[in-house]
Order: sequence, then C-alpha cells, then structure tokens
Amino acid sequence: MATQTLKLNVKSGEKDGKTFWDRCGVLFVSTNDAGEITAINVKHSMFPSVEMVAFPQKPNDDE
Repeated sequence: MATQTLKLNVKSGEKDGKTFWDRCGVLFVSTNDAGEITAINVKHSMFPSVEMVAFPQKPNDDE
C-alpha cells in the first residue's frame, strides 16, 4: 500500500505581482497495489484535534 502526501495551501496575499501562500494542512492519499484509492486523510490547521477521513465511493450494486 502506497501513500501520497499533498500539501494544502491557502493564498495569504499578493505584493508587487507576487503571490504568497501559507500551508494550512496536509492530505494523505492511500492506495492499494492496483493503484485504487483506499482512503484519504486530512490534517488541517483550523481543526488540529479533528481527524478527517474520506473513502472512495462504493459501487452501487442496486443497478
């Protein structure tokens, strides 16, 4: 299982045509050996004690 780590940034301002960014969190994307996403975890500076987790949509067996 592999995990990709992505930085979450928020635009904090502009000066002299230059954009400034502040890091506001990290996104962890876990995949299985086939490359399918198994889980997504988010750590965000606005919610330091909250664990946010998302899972990919499951196929609809009703159809």
